[in-house]
Amino acid sequence: MFQLIAKALADEATATDAAAEVAETTPSWFQTAFKKFASFPLWAWILVAVLLVGGFIAYKAIKGSKKTVWSTKMISMGAICMALSCVLSLIRLWSMPQGGSVTPASMMPMMLFAYVYGVGPGLALGAVYGVLQYILGPWFVSVPQVLLDYPIAFAMTALAGLFRNMKDERVGLSLGVIVACIGRFVAAVASGVIFFAEYAEGTGMSPMVYSISYNGSYMLWECIICVVLSVLVGGRLVRELKKNA
Repeated sequence: MFQLIAKALADEATATDAAAEVAETTPSWFQTAFKKFASFPLWAWILVAVLLVGGFIAYKAIKGSKKTVWSTKMISMGAICMALSCVLSLIRLWSMPQGGSVTPASMMPMMLFAYVYGVGPGLALGAVYGVLQYILGPWFVSVPQVLLDYPIAFAMTALAGLFRNMKDERVGLSLGVIVACIGRFVAAVASGVIFFAEYAEGTGMSPMVYSISYNGSYMLWECIICVVLSVLVGGRLVRELKKNA
């Protein structure tokens, strides 16, 4: 009897130790969300710092500039927006296995830029940001795939500027954010159908349905987060940016 009790206690202790070991080795949500920071190379941090600090200093130092397509203030604000979007993109609230993730509104700074300065400048900045995203975390299948997944997809953030002339800035920005998210979603779905159709094999879904469900599973939440921010603080942010635009 005593041997059975002792064996049961020993087995329970072993199971407890094993569970504790698994708990120690399993990363927490916080560690998973911020793990990209650990793998971010030093040169990339230097680039982000130069964009953010340099852009902020230039923006504050310039008292006025001639009205051109790309004023110095626009360039400095674009650098700040790219840096902010880049840092926010490192925080992964939820990651997908074949690429794509939910972030704390990493597209928002780019969409704010497009809303304040217009679709044209937004397209250019979004394309440059897409190239930067590829450099920092490349996913290469072919040159057309890279173009569609990076510069073209992120250039869609410029569609947030389509409603910039609306009287109610919160409504205009919210509508712009929705259209911009749809634009990026369409680019992601097209890439999935054209370049990643093999992932649909064995799922019982066509490549189109699979790509829509896969990309929609994270883009929907990304869009919701950006829309909520637009409603809560978007109007104030736009007014502050327009004061110095």
